[in-house]
This record gives sequence, C-alpha cells and structure tokens, in this order.
Amino acid sequence: MLASVVIACYKHEAYLEHCLETVFDQTYPKLELIIVDDNSPDNSFQLAERLLKRKSFAKRFASCKLLKNPTNMGAHFTWNRALSLATGEMLFLLNSDDAFSKERVATFVDRHGAEKLFFGFSAIEPIDENGKSIKSFQFPARLRYATSQAVSSDRPLSWSFLESQIAASTGNFVLSAELLRQAGWFADLKYCHDWEFALRAITIVEPKYVESDQYMYRLHATNSFRGLSSVAESETRACMQSYSLRAMTSKPQNGTCLSPLNMGDAFYKLIRNYPNFRFWMRQLYAPYLAEHRTVELNQWTVPAEWR
Repeated sequence: MLASVVIACYKHEAYLEHCLETVFDQTYPKLELIIVDDNSPDNSFQLAERLLKRKSFAKRFASCKLLKNPTNMGAHFTWNRALSLATGEMLFLLNSDDAFSKERVATFVDRHGAEKLFFGFSAIEPIDENGKSIKSFQFPARLRYATSQAVSSDRPLSWSFLESQIAASTGNFVLSAELLRQAGWFADLKYCHDWEFALRAITIVEPKYVESDQYMYRLHATNSFRGLSSVAESETRACMQSYSLRAMTSKPQNGTCLSPLNMGDAFYKLIRNYPNFRFWMRQLYAPYLAEHRTVELNQWTVPAEWR
C-alpha cells in the first residue's frame, strides 16, 4: 500500500529540515511525499527544494512533489492543494514545524490499512524549539484524559470531538483517500479548519485512536493557535452548525455519532454531558430542543420567535 505524507508549509525554515528527516526515517517503505509551501517569506521553499535534490533523499520515496502557492492563500487552501496531489490509499498530514515518530506510518498502516473508510489520530508528545520533549506541558494530558474517559466509559470517541479538537492539530490526522472523497476538502476557516473537517469526518466513520506518542507537536512563539484565538468563537459556531446540519437533517453514515436520527429521545439526555455542544445547540438550533420536536416523524418545528 502506498502511503502519502502531505505537508502544508508556511514560514517554518527553522524546523522544516527536522520535519522532513522524520519522514525520511519512517520504517514503512512505500511512501509518497508532497509539500506545498504557502508562499513563505523565509527560505522554507528553498530548503525543501535543496533537500529533494539530494539523490539519497529523493530516492527514498516512491514519488516527491514540491509546489509553492503564487501568493499566501491560507492553511485550508494549502492543505487542499497538497491533498489533491496525493495518490496514496492512506493519507498522513504533517505540519511543517512538527515531526513523526519513526513507526507512525507503519503503525497506522498495519492496524488500519485494510479499512476503506478510516479517520484516526495518535497521542502527541510536545517538543520545544530544539526538538526536546516538554514533560511539564499539560495539553497532551488533557487530550489523553478526553480519549481515556471515552474508552473507559465505553462511549464512542466521536462524541468527544463535540467538545474540542481532541487530535490537537491538523498534522495529527490520518485518513483514507476514500474518506477524503466523501467528506470533502477543508473549509475556509483560519483557526478551526481541522476541527470542522473532523466533525464532518465523524458523521461518516467512527475515529480510531493510537495511544502511543506517534506525533511530535512543536511549541514555539509563532504557533498558529497563539495568533488566531480571536476568531475562535465565530469559527466554533461554524463548526457546530456544520455538524448539526450533517448529523440532524439526514441519518449519518456513522451510526454511533450523536444525532437524534441515531438515538431518538436519548439524544436529548446524552447531550447534557457535552456542555459545549449543548450550548451551541441552544444558540443555533432551538428547533432541535425537546419542546419543538416531533419525534415520530423526525420533523422539526420552528418556534414563533424564529419565524
């Protein structure tokens, strides 16, 4: 099976070589490498170009593609352009400032390569600007808690995505080419394009989690979440609206994701355990509240103040 490693690059000259070395060092043999640079103002593109010109580097891959956007188009466009070039059956996304463990591709292919529809992620290890592990950072612990709580309580992992982007980063996504075909491209969102994609994906297939630290998430002064948090609220609204339209207006392909069309009356009790999701339901979709529903026909009425 061909596995495509897809990298969206922007202004990460300081980290890109290490990033690409961890792809080169994968134990899985059959890899395709795709890099799209979003018109970086630094030498990121030139560095990647120089590495790919090395015979020993380029020969390691079944194919290599390197492109540069004519202008800065944004993360969602860059991811979509890179993914459109992928020919592998399994797609591994990777941020240009992050890194893979040596076994990442092999681990996912061995466990899930036979699944036509697949969406997954792994535990993460935070690293600093020099690539050293940051043991004191609590973010990975919170993600592990969210996933372990779902597993221990025998709840579908898709439900946890309604509270937050528990995979932490776009670069931690692993998906089948068929899932991308069905779910579609990343939406034009600056901060939450990865979460919005995940919420679409989980209506199609239940996500899988690899408990070992297979993704190295680098923390530095220019992390995108540090500069884009001001748009988080409006984009969260967009994410919840996207999920609601998919999960509530037609029966989801994933029969375990939270939807009244999957759970009937139980849905309204279950969402009480997910305050973030419940809050946005009340904000966006009052017709889905119990007093406005006709369960028998799966139809919804609009309250007078919404008309």
